[in-house]
Amino acid sequence: MKIKPEIRDRILNAARELVAEGVETPTNDQVREKMGKGSLTHISPVMREWKEQRKTEIAAALEMPAELKRVVETSLAQIWTAASKLANAGIEKLREDAQSKIDTAEQELVEALSEVSRLEAEIESLKSKSLECEQKGEVVEKQLSKLTTENSALHARVDDRSIQVENLKSELKEARADNKALQKELIAIAKGKNSKSKNN
Repeated sequence: MKIKPEIRDRILNAARELVAEGVETPTNDQVREKMGKGSLTHISPVMREWKEQRKTEIAAALEMPAELKRVVETSLAQIWTAASKLANAGIEKLREDAQSKIDTAEQELVEALSEVSRLEAEIESLKSKSLECEQKGEVVEKQLSKLTTENSALHARVDDRSIQVENLKSELKEARADNKALQKELIAIAKGKNSKSKNN
């Protein structure tokens, strides 16, 4: 089909504008929409030719001299080493911080549980004394109420520390997973670059 030069130019201009806007591979419908109107019977063959020509241009642009390839490979190795060190240092610092917080929270939890046990024993002792000393019931009742309140507060503290320990363990687990994912990405990038270098 003979396509007028002005129509061909409009189609190609629309395709180039779409690429400039970030559309890597414009479709025929996108080109028609960019033009505002047009026939797919005109757009389709022009776009086929343009895409083939663009592939050739991109392939030519991607070719690089052997010396540049060596520089890229050396740089990639250096980047990989630096990124690995940073990733490992970051996860190790995060692990140490999280473990320190976990240890502190667990220690506080042990202390709180010990205090709970002590208070509960004291409550039981006071209950026993209150039965023996009814005349001092009011005083004992106040002490019992106070200790019961303290016990409730410590129970709440224990629950809070338990939640904090679990959250810190979860954060540590996520950090380890993030580190593994980062290392996999770096390996994939390195393999991709090496594969591209071999193909070229």
